[in-house]
Amino acid sequence: MARVLILRERASGEETARQLRSRGHEPIVLPLEAVVRLDGEPPTAPFDGFAVTSSQAVSSLAEAFAGDPRPVFAVGAATGATIEAAGFPNVHFGSGRAASLPDICSTVFGSRDDGATILYAAGVNRSGSLEAAFADSPFRLLTWEVYDVVRRAPSRDELRGAFDSAPSDAVLLMSQAQAIAFAECIAPYWEDNVETVRLLCLSQRISDALPSGLRSRAEISERPTLPSLFERL
Repeated sequence: MARVLILRERASGEETARQLRSRGHEPIVLPLEAVVRLDGEPPTAPFDGFAVTSSQAVSSLAEAFAGDPRPVFAVGAATGATIEAAGFPNVHFGSGRAASLPDICSTVFGSRDDGATILYAAGVNRSGSLEAAFADSPFRLLTWEVYDVVRRAPSRDELRGAFDSAPSDAVLLMSQAQAIAFAECIAPYWEDNVETVRLLCLSQRISDALPSGLRSRAEISERPTLPSLFERL
């Protein structure tokens, strides 16, 4: 059993904690992020399908396009399951990497001469990997920003409650923002303990966001999915 620190926003962090408990681990949820919903209206231009790279976008999509029969392209299984649960009937699952979605679009839309336009329900701060993938495809990406993830500073009481009883064995770093927040907020508090905790990163890009002293100790998931990251424990 490992004590595992989770830095995701509260709702996602609790779901990750549930999955870790089912695997016999002891999760510690200390959110360093909060999700802010944006209230902008969706674009009025016509489009042929949707792309989603985070479950955080699903509620806005469901509010604006409940039960829409057009194809929804989800970056991975977890996001796809959330989309299906929201009532979308035509969901296509990617491999967990944004670069996999244009090929799936090609399978769904075939050899349309005019390509197709995909509405991307996105966060404000994002890697740009989906835009880069679609730039080399025949499909047009129409971006609608529906949420933002902002830094949350834990109080001293939260830090003491999370760490003073026993040290953590590992920390899950699932975004560049989490890696930066961990280095700035948690690592200084841990002092000597930070030298022994395992830094489990969902991707190389996330590892690269750590300062050099921590980056050299990062362990990178074989695939950018939670089950693959859990295999490191």
